[in-house]
Amino acid sequence: QKCVCSDCFYATNSYKSCAYQRCWKYDKTTQTCKDLRKDQRTAFLLSLFLSALGAANFYVEQYTMAGFQLAILVLLPPLAIILLCCAALIIDRCVPFERWLGVTFLIIVLMWIALMVLWWVADFLMFAENERSAGDGCPLVANL
Repeated sequence: QKCVCSDCFYATNSYKSCAYQRCWKYDKTTQTCKDLRKDQRTAFLLSLFLSALGAANFYVEQYTMAGFQLAILVLLPPLAIILLCCAALIIDRCVPFERWLGVTFLIIVLMWIALMVLWWVADFLMFAENERSAGDGCPLVANL
């Protein structure tokens, strides 16, 4: 006897039973399915406007990537300034401090901006093309 499977279930190899889809939740009382997958459009818009904060990756539960994005935004500038000040104490004897500090600070800021822009472009393209799955392994709902 074949089973008739809904969105929550798929037919097994033997077609005699249905297996539970992990990206759906089945409510036995109402006998309805709820799609648990994350929305591609929402992830795309979050990546478009809040990529630097890691918002899209937090939304799709890719917490490691989101943490890296947030760390780069929050920790890299102060860390660079601290390292810059420590290096300035050593180099001050060789090069005029004001000139060295200004040029080095500008280079660090430009590198930081370039890193943030590259990450934004990568996120933007991956969510636009729906190339990233959620942290639970489920694909995003393609609705862009």
